[in-house]
Amino acid sequence: MQRLVPLAKGSQLKRYEVLLRSKSEIAPNAAPHAMLKAAVENGLGSMIDRRVMTELIGYLMRHPQVWKSTALQFSVNLTTTALHDEHFIKFVGLCLTKSSLPKGMIAFEIDTATAVRLAEKMSDVAAALHRLGCPLVLDDFALKTECFALLRLPGVHYVKLAPEITAKMRTDKLSQAAITAVVQMARVLGMHTVAKRTETAAEQEWLTALGVDFVQSTSMSPPRPIDSL
Repeated sequence: MQRLVPLAKGSQLKRYEVLLRSKSEIAPNAAPHAMLKAAVENGLGSMIDRRVMTELIGYLMRHPQVWKSTALQFSVNLTTTALHDEHFIKFVGLCLTKSSLPKGMIAFEIDTATAVRLAEKMSDVAAALHRLGCPLVLDDFALKTECFALLRLPGVHYVKLAPEITAKMRTDKLSQAAITAVVQMARVLGMHTVAKRTETAAEQEWLTALGVDFVQSTSMSPPRPIDSL
């Protein structure tokens, strides 16, 4: 799990992204990019998504004290395969019904480029997740016309800025203006903005000044095992 660290005081809700790590002896605790890529290319991505959901909900049901004492939210990444799997949303609904977890505790995260490429399918998936009360997170949001159309999707609560937008924010006024524009747009629409891979205090000060709500930073909050909750 990696926490999204708030840059300003506000809600007591603690937000986490659910991550996968390899347990192999060769590369312990490595991000399993190769495995995920191979799974998606062979149409098996939704099996991994199901496993993540099963593990997460199983943990939460075994440890109710974790979420009954503190308001939590977890975002689970969706693979391209899950978007094409007509049974996946039904599986999510069944999991949520059986677990009786608070509405909105589990959110789903989708890469913006994938959402643009599969716009029609994404519209149906977003509507279905919205009916289930699951917030939607747009990851790697870029300043492109086709990306802004995604903000019309039902249930979008978070916009994660693509790192290339924030990389030059301290020296490039156009980058500052771009971040401010996305922040203001998200705020009007009732959404939160998140900046990733911002590790220095100076970067975080700039993001705070520009109005970004959260940072996802290894220096401020490194990934840690779910058991540490």
